[in-house]
Amino acid sequence: MKRAAPLLLLIALLGAGLLVVFQHFAAPRIEQRREAAAERTLLDLLPAGSYDNRPLRSPIALPAGGLLGNTNAEPGYLASLNGRPSAVLLPVSARGYEGPIRLLVAISADGHLLASKVLQQQETPGLADLLAPERAHWLGGFADKTLEAKWTLRADGGQVDQIAGATVTSRAVTDALQRALRFFDANRERLLEAQP
Repeated sequence: MKRAAPLLLLIALLGAGLLVVFQHFAAPRIEQRREAAAERTLLDLLPAGSYDNRPLRSPIALPAGGLLGNTNAEPGYLASLNGRPSAVLLPVSARGYEGPIRLLVAISADGHLLASKVLQQQETPGLADLLAPERAHWLGGFADKTLEAKWTLRADGGQVDQIAGATVTSRAVTDALQRALRFFDANRERLLEAQP
């Protein structure tokens, strides 16, 4: 039994050593996969083939507050194709009925809204839940809009559909999308000249 203890200790130390070596060599691959998953999640707003750089590797510093309404400074991202800017991704926040709504908005270099997605929200499940699959269709209805478009909700006498029973949420999101476009318009040169 006394001879078995050192042998067991040696086996345990070898196992721990192998685990450390494995983790050391696997860590970069794990980080690459984590980064690729984050990229897919954020960059799925951009049309396929519309960029050939790695936008998330070169964030654009954006201030807190202002038109984007973000509580904290959050980065934006520049997508480019063949060395020319193709789109900008901007985070924008709004005050919904139940709390803050965080969106990511993709805007083309010529100022058209490409797409938007909800990153975080607390709206009423089943009524105004912006993460529900059927709400993606509603958000998709804003694609290709510009600042010159009509943005007034039907509930307010306009032509833009709102989420049934969730006018406050609809107004908040519509306002946030407009503010993102206004921010882009006001900062176009700086945003498009960021180094990809």
